[in-house]
Amino acid sequence: MTIDIDLNSVTVPFHWPQIFGVDGPVHVEIGSGKGRFLLKLAAEHPELSLLAVERAGKYHQLVCDKAGRRGLKNVRLLRTTAEDLLFRLLPPDSVDALYVLFPDPWPKKRHHKRRLFTPDVTEAMVRCLRPGAPLLVKSDHPAYAEVIEAVLHQTPGLESTDPEEAFSSLPLTGFESKYVVEGRKIHAFSMIKTSGQEHKRN
Repeated sequence: MTIDIDLNSVTVPFHWPQIFGVDGPVHVEIGSGKGRFLLKLAAEHPELSLLAVERAGKYHQLVCDKAGRRGLKNVRLLRTTAEDLLFRLLPPDSVDALYVLFPDPWPKKRHHKRRLFTPDVTEAMVRCLRPGAPLLVKSDHPAYAEVIEAVLHQTPGLESTDPEEAFSSLPLTGFESKYVVEGRKIHAFSMIKTSGQEHKRN
């Protein structure tokens, strides 16, 4: 299996052993950007199977190339939207961690409808997670962070946990490494799925 997933050659919804060649914990990142978080996590944790989705073709190809050069066999990349991933591709109760790090805040009011965190999308995030699995989110945009927090706490099947503890062993994204230097406030949210019956691993 190549790093870059061809949706015409795989089962939909995904069957994880077909995607990764192994049957292990699956972590998913929505919006890989230039890949700093994903690739560092993959290198530090070869036991994890890591899937990232990225809409921008330039960044998607960049991360595919980086993963290939580094010989990271536990990484798969997919160029599509978060909505396609969540509503069509991910099997229910099959993801062991979901990361949404610095999603586009679409700050102009007329663009707010493009924001990722809506009740429908967040409920789809919950559906794909295994019971007890974390949904970890960060934003540097105060107004959008308020929206994210409200949606997360209104979504059935989610319970908040300590974000400092949840993120303590995880790498920084490229954005965040710059923000830390700038002294910019980071809003972090850590939730776990509390409801639903665990399905067999797909």
